[in-house]
Amino acid sequence: MARKILITGAEGQLGKALQIGLTDKFNILSTTRQPTQLAKNQRNVQKLDITDKENISNVLESFKPDIIINCAAYTNVDGSEINKDLAHQVNVEGLRNLIQLSDINTYLIQISSDYVFDGDSGPYSEDEHTFPVNYYGKTKLEAENILRGTRRKWAIFRPNVLYSSDLFSKGNFFAWVYRSLLKKDSISVVTDQISNPTFNLQIVRAIFQCIIMDFEGILHIGSDDYMSRYEFALDIAKVFGFDSALITKIDTDSLTQKVKSYIAKRPLHSGLVVSKIEKELNTSSHSTNYNLKLLKSSLN
Repeated sequence: MARKILITGAEGQLGKALQIGLTDKFNILSTTRQPTQLAKNQRNVQKLDITDKENISNVLESFKPDIIINCAAYTNVDGSEINKDLAHQVNVEGLRNLIQLSDINTYLIQISSDYVFDGDSGPYSEDEHTFPVNYYGKTKLEAENILRGTRRKWAIFRPNVLYSSDLFSKGNFFAWVYRSLLKKDSISVVTDQISNPTFNLQIVRAIFQCIIMDFEGILHIGSDDYMSRYEFALDIAKVFGFDSALITKIDTDSLTQKVKSYIAKRPLHSGLVVSKIEKELNTSSHSTNYNLKLLKSSLN
């Protein structure tokens, strides 16, 4: 009998991809806080608010998952500085609820973030010192520590600059660049925030391997090359045949002054070392250019 997987945050770009990528291998229940009628009809997405203990108990009692993949999160980095209670309730207490209310034998996979690091001296390996510089990063680190302190089997994935072919998902840097350049809109992109962007299908493949191999621990995931957001935007323009002259440079300090809602401090020299995941799960990270071409084929 196929193992049962509960996916939270199933309307996000990763949650959607996990449902599609794992459905033929496992018995999947996809959940989200406020499922649309279309999601209910087309993908059988059910309601689950991870801050609501009664809701969680009812869903867990009914489905009895073997595995929980927690993609649910409050990911608005700037909003987290203003709505700290909300960010903490979702990112920390939500995970705590899943831990406390699920069976001790349930394998829990948590999606975290590179924002647990300060961005002063990246790229970072899994065992390097964590020191978040904004409240969003603090909530993700607190959640990690709670999960690591349990006596259950767990895994934590830390992506950075997650992107996908979902052109209308929140926080999708690729989608913002793609839609802007498609409309021939000029955009300003920072040159001093470094990362190795994570294609969402990378995580789907890695989580599948993680489950099959019963891996436990922390894994970093991203491409095998490091670049600024500006260079990433140029790569997108090149692969999709857009006019790169529409992309102009800006540094983070100037962007902060220009965009008043840009209030959270960002890690600058970030990025994640991905040698461990390649070794432990026998996966290949590939270059950003390779992953963008793969994404392009999925849009055609």
